[in-house]
Amino acid sequence: MSGKQFILSFIFWFGLFNQGNIFAQEKIAVSGKISDAKTGDPVMYANIAFPELGIGTSSNENGEFTLRNVPPGTYNFTVTYIGYQEYTGSITLQKDVDLEIKLKQQSLGLKEVVVTAENNTGVTTSTKIGNEAINHVQATSLNEVMQLIPGNLVVNPNLKTPARISIREIGTDINSALGTAIVVDGIPFSNDGNMQQSIQEGFSSVAGTGIDLRQIAVDNIESITVDVGIPSAEQGNLTSGAVQIKTKTGGSPYRVKLQADPHTKQAYLGKGYLLSGNQGVINIDAGYTDSYGDLNRQTDRFKRVNTSAKYTNTFFRNSTPLNIEWKMDFTSSLDGKKWDPDMKAREEHFAKDKNLNTKISALWSVNKSLFKSLSFDLGVSKTWQEGYEKTLETTSTGANFFVTSLADGEFPVEYGPATYYSEVNYNGRPFDIYSKLKAKFYHQTGRLSNNVLLGTEWRTTGNNGEGRIFDPTHPPAGEGTRPRPFTDIPSLHQLSLFAEDKIDLKLGKTVLHIMAGIRMDNIQPKSFLKTNGTLAVDPRLNVSYTLINRNSSHTFRNITLRAGYGQTTKAPTLLHLYPDKHYSDYVNFNYYPDLAVVTTNVKEDTRNPELKASTSEKLEAGIDFRVNNVKARITGFYEKQEGGFILDHNFFLLMYRQYEQIAPGLHPYFVKGQGVYYTAPDTETPVAVSYEMNEKFYSYGIYRNAQSRRKRGIEYNIDFGRIEALHTSFVLNGAWLQTETHRTDAPYWNQQHYTTYNNNISTQESFVVKFPNKYGYGVVQERLNSNLSIITHIPEIRMLVTLTTQAIWYEKDWRKRYDDYQLYSLSDLRDYLGQPNLFQNEQEDEYYYYLPVSYRNYDDVEHPYLVADFQNTLAQQAIEKEKRYRFAARTLDPLFVFNIKISKEIAQRFKLSFFANNFLNIRPWELDKREGTYLRRNAEPYFGADIRMQF
Repeated sequence: MSGKQFILSFIFWFGLFNQGNIFAQEKIAVSGKISDAKTGDPVMYANIAFPELGIGTSSNENGEFTLRNVPPGTYNFTVTYIGYQEYTGSITLQKDVDLEIKLKQQSLGLKEVVVTAENNTGVTTSTKIGNEAINHVQATSLNEVMQLIPGNLVVNPNLKTPARISIREIGTDINSALGTAIVVDGIPFSNDGNMQQSIQEGFSSVAGTGIDLRQIAVDNIESITVDVGIPSAEQGNLTSGAVQIKTKTGGSPYRVKLQADPHTKQAYLGKGYLLSGNQGVINIDAGYTDSYGDLNRQTDRFKRVNTSAKYTNTFFRNSTPLNIEWKMDFTSSLDGKKWDPDMKAREEHFAKDKNLNTKISALWSVNKSLFKSLSFDLGVSKTWQEGYEKTLETTSTGANFFVTSLADGEFPVEYGPATYYSEVNYNGRPFDIYSKLKAKFYHQTGRLSNNVLLGTEWRTTGNNGEGRIFDPTHPPAGEGTRPRPFTDIPSLHQLSLFAEDKIDLKLGKTVLHIMAGIRMDNIQPKSFLKTNGTLAVDPRLNVSYTLINRNSSHTFRNITLRAGYGQTTKAPTLLHLYPDKHYSDYVNFNYYPDLAVVTTNVKEDTRNPELKASTSEKLEAGIDFRVNNVKARITGFYEKQEGGFILDHNFFLLMYRQYEQIAPGLHPYFVKGQGVYYTAPDTETPVAVSYEMNEKFYSYGIYRNAQSRRKRGIEYNIDFGRIEALHTSFVLNGAWLQTETHRTDAPYWNQQHYTTYNNNISTQESFVVKFPNKYGYGVVQERLNSNLSIITHIPEIRMLVTLTTQAIWYEKDWRKRYDDYQLYSLSDLRDYLGQPNLFQNEQEDEYYYYLPVSYRNYDDVEHPYLVADFQNTLAQQAIEKEKRYRFAARTLDPLFVFNIKISKEIAQRFKLSFFANNFLNIRPWELDKREGTYLRRNAEPYFGADIRMQF
């Protein structure tokens, strides 16, 4: 679909559903009172929502609410409030109704407590994780909560290194992590402006690779919804999935948590303040986390301080409710390594981030004939990033050189000490501005209902930090490095439009649900429909067909078939779009201590003008069913991600003068534009030092859209229900996953070195060769795993015990050959090249051979390789060799691990929790038959505990 067609469709839908009074319908008022199920006290500011209609309100000081102008029909509705179980119901409206809703406080004393991830009942494939489940995990960050998603594995808490998100895949991948949207209270959490790249890799950085999950504390989270399938058209700037986080809102007592495990200590305090006179509610919370990577040395440390304040209120409750939410978050983190007194070198490094987010959201339930609601979100984020590296720089060849030139040419440089400390500061100031306006429309005619969403988004990402700063006379890593400011980097802008229709059609006793949407993303817009970057139009479709939906008197209560298809787009980050200049320095004269001369080449622009957004295409099908008390969801999926960002290299020739060595004691000097001279001792006249012009290949990094990733799998989640006599329920989930990754459309250049001899003098020479692809193969990983949770919940003593058996039934990986990239066996290579004695010392089953397709010598002209060229030993040297045994599948034996979590409430004010991962210490050594080495499988046993109090 072209951009014009999209706009015309957008205008048509908007015009059709904005005909406010054409289809007049009878209107109904829904009123009610919300109270505590135990005490009967009214619950103030509880949120009441009718998702299908896109309308909602909140209760007043008396727990009362009213929604007017609701059209007749059958709808689902939810009531949520902090500290209470979510109330869900279905209601058929034919006349005005008055509801009495009793909310139950979250407590282990309740009959039903959910501590696992639940399947959402909507059209999209998503999983919801509630507050009780989050608490039961005893997580230190969002990373551990994600283990509840089917297919993921249980992980020990680890704040030592950055944690990247993983959805429907084995392991983690930087492009998949980058393509996962994390949305907090309606505002995307972005890392696209991060430019903090360490030269020495001294501190950890997630620049250009997605969100570091360690930055997201979970104590103030009410619920998490993970969209693993085809997302709504409202969700953009993603390729993998979306994680939607809802933080706590509403009045509550003081909540205190103290948590500890061998590496990490945490503390949390939160409170919800109800303001009198229907003035709203304020939620304030603060958390502190301190973690050491190594308990023996305590030099690697991660520290996080997070605070937030949220104000919510509803105006015009009895007419057209207007919900207002304002929120401000502040997070400060330290990730680094301080000087180890046991080490001689006084090296240290750290990264400090201070992030301030503020947002305001408004939801106006207009609730007219067709026009139901209008909402607006505005979020502004600013981060103060400080990186620091102190490293000991040494050389074994004498003095160091300090190169400070910023332009092409030949320059004299100063000598420095052979050993010195380099100190580099990284000053980043990324910022994000996000705004979204959307409207919802609803119309019902007979058995058909339409719930239409129209909206637009704007995103701006930038970085106005001072950048990389250091003393040029004490540089890191010698030559080739310069300071770099971030202030000259342009901002990244994105304009988006989206439209979506949720259609419900009743066909007899069955119901067909269709969610069809389309989204346009203009990345770096030049005008409304013109772009300097990427103009993407992504269709999305989710369909579910409910064949059976009956009450509890039937054996088969529910059967729903689901299917979906969708496309998504992820913009490149500032790091991908605006890489640093590249400096190449070659020392072409060295006469210590008088003079050193360096030739510098500067690549002013290392950007890739062809770089575009990465894309993903998803296809899935599944079934939901319920037989008696057994509920299940099984989903098969296929995802194709293209254009993932990788760092490649471009080679170029550096021309320089290679000066001859001169005799000692001549005191050479440099004349700009002319070269090196010395004064002849006998004549006292200047003498030019002889030289010959030479050349050398150098390279610089360049980002390309070259990663291709395929994700296939079948995921399942089966709840077998509860055996009342045992107070125990059983939940089984897991997945068969296959992840295939390779590079595509990415010709790869590699440098080959060789030695020439002239008059017994050796000279190092080189040339570069091009391959159709870097590796000529892909990597496939495959795994079948399951997690069986046995949940024993005894309400009478307010105790909950979860025993989880994690089984990896098999795990294997192999290298995959592709027809596009020919890999030869030795006999096939000899036949193809007509050289029966080629590589005669190698065995038939030892290697696969990968031929380059062209080469460049010092003439810098690309020459195609002909078959006859491989008679030359240098061409033979350029042939890549890959060990054949690594293309065979490596299959690992089944592996089990047992984990336990225990929670106990005391008088409803105190809650003690304990966990132990791999408490049976199952850590077998397994022989890797392919590599001939032993692997230690499973992590070490790990444990922790927390205490929660409220008063």
